[in-house]
Amino acid sequence: MLAVVLAALIAQAPVDGGAEGSPSPGAPSSKKQAYLASKGARTGRAARRGQRASRPIWAHNLRTHEIRALTGPGGLRSQAERDAFFRCWFTDEHGAVPAQLVAQVVAAAEHFEVREVRIISGFRHPKYNLSLRKKGREVARRSQHTQARAIDFYLPGVATKPLYEWLLIVHDGGVGYYPVSAFVHIDLGRKRTWSGT
Repeated sequence: MLAVVLAALIAQAPVDGGAEGSPSPGAPSSKKQAYLASKGARTGRAARRGQRASRPIWAHNLRTHEIRALTGPGGLRSQAERDAFFRCWFTDEHGAVPAQLVAQVVAAAEHFEVREVRIISGFRHPKYNLSLRKKGREVARRSQHTQARAIDFYLPGVATKPLYEWLLIVHDGGVGYYPVSAFVHIDLGRKRTWSGT
């Protein structure tokens, strides 16, 4: 009986085209390699010593609850993608958000070595902006948000003041500081600064 079982096992064993105990050319040498080969995984080039792998920077829109990559594969590359992600959450209307503005947010994340950005506000429809003013909120009558030229954001794990101070140095537009609410505002208007709550 044992001989019959052994014969059956030997008959089912894969035939090896190479030397005894070595896998055939092109055959996976481990279960992991076989799994990756079945998934069509690309091995790519290994990072050099001390080199960090390129990882995307993610944006989480706190109003719409959407999460999108700002960089890397699947990032917000087209104008339509930017406009949709930074749309007015209240009216669902889009504004033409400039790539330059998003690039400044990405630069801040890269400078402070974080992989996530939390977006509070992008484009703000003028009617929504007016309703916020009537409620006594800290919004300008001619806010850059109504022209899709402003973003309010913060970086998780990064204090607001150092982020604000860094933006004052590198950003050519407006930079607002909101220490109580713990976010910053950047826009493409003239260079200026202010502080809110």
